[in-house]
Amino acid sequence: MEKMRCCWPLVFLLLIQKVSLQDIQAYVGETITLPCLNSDKALQGEITVFWRFRDTSTVYDIINSRASFDEQEASFRNRVEGFPAEWTKGNFSIRLKNVTTADGGTYTCFIPNISAQTKVQLTVKDRPVPPTDSNSRNSDVRRRPDHILLFFAFLLGCSLLCA
Repeated sequence: MEKMRCCWPLVFLLLIQKVSLQDIQAYVGETITLPCLNSDKALQGEITVFWRFRDTSTVYDIINSRASFDEQEASFRNRVEGFPAEWTKGNFSIRLKNVTTADGGTYTCFIPNISAQTKVQLTVKDRPVPPTDSNSRNSDVRRRPDHILLFFAFLLGCSLLCA
């Protein structure tokens, strides 16, 4: 029983190495890369990798070392691409074009041959709107000519009293 207690932390550490979570932030309209890197030697030969959005929607599949779009969710069509030249190096990252607020959420890259997965949390924000002209930065400043007249009257009064 004592040996069993010693093994649990080791098993837990091995499982943690197989799952990672990364946070990515993007603005609406940007093109971003969702990372999925693996250096496991067991990936020699035919490669199969599944990218899922919120664990249910198909984003991108690599089946037998070929990109497959058969099951791809309509909202990702023509917006996702992989890097086939990098697959043999263990890079299964994907590029997502023209990011929308609906794209925000958790993406999972699952490699079934080695039971490894990478989770990516994508947060999408509206792009900040820059000021339209140089005066808009001071739009809350009001010119008040009546204050200027009061100031000059005050100065005139002070100069008459001091003379």
